[in-house]
Amino acid sequence: MQINIIDIGAVGGLDLPWKYHPDKVGRTLSFEPNELPILTGTRLRYDCAVWNFDGEANFYISGENGTGSSLLKQNFDWVRQNFEQIKNEGNIALNNTWFERSSSIRQFSCRVKKLDTILAELYQSLGHKVSFPFLKSDTQSGEAFVLDGAQKYLEEDCLALELELYRYPLYEGMILEDEVKASLQSKGFEEAGWTGYQNSFASQADYLFVRQLPRTPQEKIMIELIKSVYGPSGTQRIIKKPSTKDRIFSRMKTIVKQTMQKTSKP
Repeated sequence: MQINIIDIGAVGGLDLPWKYHPDKVGRTLSFEPNELPILTGTRLRYDCAVWNFDGEANFYISGENGTGSSLLKQNFDWVRQNFEQIKNEGNIALNNTWFERSSSIRQFSCRVKKLDTILAELYQSLGHKVSFPFLKSDTQSGEAFVLDGAQKYLEEDCLALELELYRYPLYEGMILEDEVKASLQSKGFEEAGWTGYQNSFASQADYLFVRQLPRTPQEKIMIELIKSVYGPSGTQRIIKKPSTKDRIFSRMKTIVKQTMQKTSKP
């Protein structure tokens, strides 16, 4: 059995844990506003960003390689006012460079659409409906807005979600994790695992949610397959825990980067 995946905020293809389970991945649907759409084959791509309305919105580029980019602006006022209380949480090195890294490099207007709109257009283009039981969204602050524009999808097709949620408002106007969790619970989803808080100020975590009451035996099988891919472990049900190989590779990248920086200095 394979799982069709909607991947919002994809950078460089599927992330952990799916990249280690390619045999369990069916079709994928990703989004890139600045590239041509791909509406055939198994790796589908749509030429817009996903939000809670259809139209145009400003996209703000920030961070190394654009890693902090979002449709929302960074919340400098809140971080400045609360810095003393949160500066020792999480990765202190990232905390001390947050203001520098979060400065907007540039912004541009991009097309945005609701996920429900996108799926309706995709089905019309394909000539038939394709079910996507799994949604992964990592938009740097916009998960609540993505879900707001995906009401039909959540009701009809979605069996599980991976969402990056924040406990601190590092972006202006964002919806924090408790409100998103409550909304999903009201729609019949339960929390099945998380990564623990990480990154700047230990402000965010990736969560796995699954439909609490499968409606068919087939849905139950797919939900169990998704949970097996994420493998929640321990009393805290930790997911996406890096393997020893991942940690070694990450450390090697850091050493190489530091060496290059030293040798490039006059």
